[in-house]
Amino acid sequence: MRIVAGSAGGRRLVSPKDNRIRPTADKVKEAVFSIIGPNIYDSIVLDLFAGTGSLGLEALSRGAEFVTFVEKSPNSLRILKENIKLTGFVNRSEVLYTDALKALEGFERADRVFDLIFIDPPYRDNFYEKTLFSIEKCGIIRNGGLVIVEYPDSVKLDRGFCRLVPVKNKIYGSTAISIFTRGDDHEDGSISGKF
Repeated sequence: MRIVAGSAGGRRLVSPKDNRIRPTADKVKEAVFSIIGPNIYDSIVLDLFAGTGSLGLEALSRGAEFVTFVEKSPNSLRILKENIKLTGFVNRSEVLYTDALKALEGFERADRVFDLIFIDPPYRDNFYEKTLFSIEKCGIIRNGGLVIVEYPDSVKLDRGFCRLVPVKNKIYGSTAISIFTRGDDHEDGSISGKF
């Protein structure tokens, strides 16, 4: 597992020693970032269920301004903090040790808004729809922002969630990626911005 491109490109990340943590495969990560590339620079990013931090760190390496990592597993948290230090992004990130859904409520209370949100929960927990509904309800994704979800290809996640509209679905082996945007960009529902 490594940073694919950018200022920390090629840097190896600490990987989990057991299979309870499932980092995003490099080939999937590379495909995702080739799709969302123009949206990364200077963005404010939220990496929910951050695990090893692979997605948020890739965003920082490619020019994101700041990443908030949310993780509640102590084992993942230790690896995440180590990877942030390894890549030199301590000053451009924060780590919140809390439940993802509680974190979303906290962001709403604090009026925090993000340009990009990564969602990659443990596959067995099936938090996808609940998390998407919560993001929409809390209003923490800016108009034109993107929500990127990684999930098993056996899960169907191709419908809209209120104002979150699906704009791209791709399958890479047994991994699926869906990208949503705020659906109120234009009155006609078309998608604006660099995506």
